[in-house]
Amino acid sequence: MTSNLDKPKNARLIDVFLFDGVNLLDVSGPVQAFDTAKVNGQKRYVMRYVTLDGAPITASCGLRMVPDAALSPDSDCDDLLIPGGGVDALIPNAHLRDIIGQHLTRKPAGRVISICSGALLLAAAGVLDGRVATTHWSRLAHTKGYDRVLWDLDRIFTAEDRVFTSAGVTTGMDLALSMIRTDCGASVALAVARELVVQLRRTGGQSQYAIHLAAQFTQDDALTRLIERVVAEPHLNWTLDALAEAASMNPRTLSRHFQRDLQESPAQFVERVRVDHARGLMADKLPLKQVARQSGFGDLQRMRRAFQRRFGIHVSDYQNAFVG
Repeated sequence: MTSNLDKPKNARLIDVFLFDGVNLLDVSGPVQAFDTAKVNGQKRYVMRYVTLDGAPITASCGLRMVPDAALSPDSDCDDLLIPGGGVDALIPNAHLRDIIGQHLTRKPAGRVISICSGALLLAAAGVLDGRVATTHWSRLAHTKGYDRVLWDLDRIFTAEDRVFTSAGVTTGMDLALSMIRTDCGASVALAVARELVVQLRRTGGQSQYAIHLAAQFTQDDALTRLIERVVAEPHLNWTLDALAEAASMNPRTLSRHFQRDLQESPAQFVERVRVDHARGLMADKLPLKQVARQSGFGDLQRMRRAFQRRFGIHVSDYQNAFVG
């Protein structure tokens, strides 16, 4: 399949796969970021929208979309983007799995990108075998069927070699911005972020847990404010008494509220936030002792024990496996 699109020289052509039940934000978020990226006034990416048979599809929100072409193993695209949504019905499709699974082989400089549950299609196609990957946190049970994949559902996105996965919805934009930064430089990525009025890099680490914490796990305003403060300032000395004072509760009441809304103790919550913050700092290649201080552990030994409790591995092993 050759392209009849007006593609500037040096632009990457991305085939964006559409299907019935696709999540519209999984498509529109990252492609809008890619479309906004320009180098010397020229678009750096061109999108082509494809479906299995070239026929129109209906997104999960009811929007009907008409593709440019049918998905083809002979496509001249550089990159293949697989969004999430109703992917479950597509997983048994051997033709689709073959196109996804062979893309990296057919395209030595090509890339495969998944948004949200699109990662399950990549997993079914074997693309994620032996790789670190993420998907939406609600898909945890579905990831169990792909035990060759190194799933890390706390991550908002992963990038390994030529394979990219994201947790979905708005994090698809985070992934796109990261790729734009690598492809085009920090100034171009920043210009895109400013145009879209989003953060170039999220604060509060790289964990789905931190992103959804206050909004999804409690309806208690006092507890929400405390959660937001701990996430913003994990380095403070968050003893149980300090937490209780900040929430204007006594320690016993605070502990009860944490168990009710988060199913963990205040101390476990603080440790989780600090581990999340540490992971973000590790991604920035900071020395481990500095990571331990800035994330609130104080010393490296305490951070090592926390990582052992959370992941069952040493900090250095985690760093080698998930940070590089």
